[in-house]
Amino acid sequence: MRIPLLFAVLVLAGCSGGDAAPDTPTGEPASWAEGAGAVVHLFEWKWTDVARECVEVLGPAGYSAVQVSPPSENHIIGGRPWWERYQPVSYQLETRSGSRSEFADMVSRCKSAGVDVYVDAVINHMTDADLEHPDVPFSGRGTAGTEFTSYNYPGLYDFDDFHHCGLTETDDIWDSSDQAQVELCELLDLADLDTSSPKVRRVIAAYLNDLASLGAAGLRVDAALHIGAEDMKAILEEADWDGYVYQEVSQPQAASRFLGSGAVTDFQFGYTLSEGIRSGSLSEMIEGEFWAEAGIPSSSAFVFVDNHDTQRHGQNILTYKDALYPLAVAMMLATPYGRPRVMSSYAFDDTSVGPPSNSIDEVLAVHGDTGLGCGEAWVCEHRWPLIAGMVGFEAAVRGEEIRRLQKAGPDRVAFTRGDRGWIGFNRSGEPWEVVHQTGLPGVSYCDVAQGSPTDAGCAGGRVRVDAGMVSTVVPPGGVVAIHVDAQAAR
Repeated sequence: MRIPLLFAVLVLAGCSGGDAAPDTPTGEPASWAEGAGAVVHLFEWKWTDVARECVEVLGPAGYSAVQVSPPSENHIIGGRPWWERYQPVSYQLETRSGSRSEFADMVSRCKSAGVDVYVDAVINHMTDADLEHPDVPFSGRGTAGTEFTSYNYPGLYDFDDFHHCGLTETDDIWDSSDQAQVELCELLDLADLDTSSPKVRRVIAAYLNDLASLGAAGLRVDAALHIGAEDMKAILEEADWDGYVYQEVSQPQAASRFLGSGAVTDFQFGYTLSEGIRSGSLSEMIEGEFWAEAGIPSSSAFVFVDNHDTQRHGQNILTYKDALYPLAVAMMLATPYGRPRVMSSYAFDDTSVGPPSNSIDEVLAVHGDTGLGCGEAWVCEHRWPLIAGMVGFEAAVRGEEIRRLQKAGPDRVAFTRGDRGWIGFNRSGEPWEVVHQTGLPGVSYCDVAQGSPTDAGCAGGRVRVDAGMVSTVVPPGGVVAIHVDAQAAR
């Protein structure tokens, strides 16, 4: 049996593998696929912490939504790795992040702060199929106390509710370019639900309806590629889901099949952006529209530099551990493609380790008198001044095209987004003195690259625009960014 470490995205090898089955575009994406505004993934946070973060940080900074870890009961696994959250046992809302009542309170408090809650929905599979692992002891118990056995989840599913594909010796996916294996066989030995079954569809739809009844406004559908496009659409129709949907589709060539059900994740975006920020020409990246590589329509693309999978096992992906990472996130938020998600991590060296916890496996809080705060164990990239300030920039310039491109060698580039924002990037080790036409009104602006403005004023320095022209210095390895919604108080 293969080690079930990463079942959300390890099939990324399929991105460059053999030819997949031909795709048939499904036409324009459904209206509820269209979202707006930056999303933040508070990976493995407790519901009580998410609620407070929405009120104190996310809402004021302009984040439109927060993606939370899977809220459904999950398998308790020895050592409590993060990936146990992706092995559902039931659809009870009881996990290390909190209880059902705490989840409902979080959704309500976030909504009051103008922040939607998006759920990471694991509906392709249940737990490891044979409950065996060569290195980690597996239990037959879930976080809500549910006892289960292989292919048997009392009151929910039994053996006949799962695919038993018979296409490989182990029933696991061996060839990620074979669409039949991808959709019918087991992803890393996880019991694969028969999502063509009316019963299975009804049970999953009931779970989604329960989330909606508590106010959840969006879904990240984990392993959607392995559900199959027709089944995915049927499940959402069964649930009559009208919230935002973004589907984890790790193979760009398969994305078009899923557009009728919502947005799709563009993994290629993060790889291309990371490579370009590390060693490419910044101006050539913008001129060449690096974001278009996967061929996904902008209105249906969900983009990120890194996510919880790729930051552990991606190839050459920039993460919080890299000095150039803030520059990459700023570039994502500055460009006019897709809906951006900001990653908020906890620190790790072991790629399987779970969130900061105590000796009895309780997740340690971020907030409160006993909370760890942000900066070490909880990294909180979403609070970094450049990233938080750029969330406001993205909101202010949304819908505007890149104009007035100014190139100054491979390490320096500046451009406007219509007449609503101007930004300059400097990857070099020397200051860049830049004079540039912005199209913005002639006033003083807060440099949002130094943080989000507050009622008290600019978080950092100010930049003056005269007769549409900006004259400023972009610091080494830094960014200067201004926009019409961040005018400095006179």
